[in-house]
Amino acid sequence: MKKLLLGSTALVVGGVMAAPAMAADPIKIGVGGYYTFYAVANNTSATYATNGSIAANKGLFFQQEGEIHFIGQTKLDNGTSVGVNVELEAWNPNNIQASPTNVAYIQSANPQIDEAFLFAFGNWGRVELGSRDAASYRMYYGAPSALIGYGAIQHNHNVGNAIAFSSNKAAFHTTTQTNTAAWQDTQRINYFTPRFQGFQIGVGYTPKINFPQGGGILGSTLLLSGPLNNSGFSACGYAGAVNISNCTVNDYSWQDGFDIGVNYLNKFGDVTVAAYGSYAYAAFSPGYNTYALSASQITGGNLAAWQMWAAGLQFGYKGITLGGSIGYDNQGMGSNYYTGVDNATRFASAGVMYETGPWQMSFQWQGAVNSNGNGSGTVQSIGSGTGLAILNTSPNTAVPQSGIPGVNSTAFSGPNALLFGAETANKFEIGANYALGPGVKLTGGALINNQSGPSNAVTGNTWAILMGMDLRF
Repeated sequence: MKKLLLGSTALVVGGVMAAPAMAADPIKIGVGGYYTFYAVANNTSATYATNGSIAANKGLFFQQEGEIHFIGQTKLDNGTSVGVNVELEAWNPNNIQASPTNVAYIQSANPQIDEAFLFAFGNWGRVELGSRDAASYRMYYGAPSALIGYGAIQHNHNVGNAIAFSSNKAAFHTTTQTNTAAWQDTQRINYFTPRFQGFQIGVGYTPKINFPQGGGILGSTLLLSGPLNNSGFSACGYAGAVNISNCTVNDYSWQDGFDIGVNYLNKFGDVTVAAYGSYAYAAFSPGYNTYALSASQITGGNLAAWQMWAAGLQFGYKGITLGGSIGYDNQGMGSNYYTGVDNATRFASAGVMYETGPWQMSFQWQGAVNSNGNGSGTVQSIGSGTGLAILNTSPNTAVPQSGIPGVNSTAFSGPNALLFGAETANKFEIGANYALGPGVKLTGGALINNQSGPSNAVTGNTWAILMGMDLRF
């Protein structure tokens, strides 16, 4: 059975891309990486604000994403291999972008350097030190996909209504079904045991996790009266290869993130089996002053310890791979003070893939639902030509929410009120790729991507057809 690995963070745990050196040789750097391009024809629903402004979407655009990997290792006399891995983005991301649903939240876009870490491995296992995805993230087995750059793990692309995707708290987990997806690339330590009787265990620790980059993690509801943190290159816990010391505590971030994962691989005649399970926890550290930075006395929204888990299963038989997964993510939010309802997302996936010769073909579904105890905001206005949405939950809205719940709160009654009911997201993908030669594939497919919920901020519908090429080197 083959597991489709997409992008840098899904490299095989037990090895690297450069050939090992002889015992006495110094480290020599090799170059590898990937590049994916798609032409995308799509029909994406527009978002209509209450003041009549509109955010519409062009029906044809191009996607590209890639990385150049600099990897080197040497083998010591004691049999342990030691090396370094640095991953350079092969495209020009923006340095900073404002969240489309709340301009007070400044989120750093992809940095020029993705991951950078040291590693060592031998018959005792494997250890990684530096900016790296969590151990439990990369041990995932579940729904397979042949649509390169999409799928249930290492999701590099997306097609959909941008406002709905950022605002809908369930949407994030229709891009990834594995554990710790919002903690990617933080400074960390990972350790993987040797595989024994088909089992392998991976554990990881990161000292600090800053405001996550994933769209829709906190959704559109105003939890805070100001920025949680800059989450930029100068912030500890930023998801990237930064060089920061003297990290503060009590700064409204998540601290001491721990994750553990286990997977099992075996073969029984022509049938292959792969199973996966994981859990992660990070404590929330509120500040000493201005408690409203981590909780809203107006809406009842609050940040809390981050907990998540995921589990998956795959079966393979003569070129057919069938798999699925389930998971839970409270997204670093506690139950709402006033509604008593949580804001956790429950998610699941299922898929089937067939491989024959140079062909891979697949069908996959990913779904997620968020309880939405904090409620959904409403888009009041949209900047012309920018798609920048102002919600009734945004700090700079003309009429900010105010009052005392149960007395005169505008968050629960009146024209500025939050809207309640589950936020859901579903995505269906058909994918195929054809190997033209070593490292060169034609790829394409189609998808339907829908978000739904009680407000115009969290609702959007998309269908798309994709054609492209993927290079691995």
